[in-house]
Amino acid sequence: MKRLFLHIILTIVILDTTSLYQVLKFPALIKHFIEHKTLNQNISVLDFMAMHYGGNDLDDNDDEKDMQLPFKKVEIQHANFLFIPFTTTFTFKNTFWPVKADYGPDMPQVQYNAALGSLFRPPRV
Repeated sequence: MKRLFLHIILTIVILDTTSLYQVLKFPALIKHFIEHKTLNQNISVLDFMAMHYGGNDLDDNDDEKDMQLPFKKVEIQHANFLFIPFTTTFTFKNTFWPVKADYGPDMPQVQYNAALGSLFRPPRV
């Protein structure tokens, strides 16, 4: 199923982006040839092609139908691509992150009693 979907999408893209979409106009070419064949039974396919594509078109008031034939109007379609090469080089940016050492306040916040921190302190009562 995936392959079928891929082929359909690929066909649509190719027909849209190239001149191959003119191939879809071939039924109009056949229909127009049949119209000319009903008007003139002696016309051949080569005469019909020479008449419409060779420049020897008769003045038969069907210019609008003639311009709907495939490859009658050449439309140039192009796509601009910007190719950017893939680089495999890495650059490491050395960033300096200053470390702020916070050792607390400069002055003690409580009154320190040296006798409480001493190993040999007076007995309690």
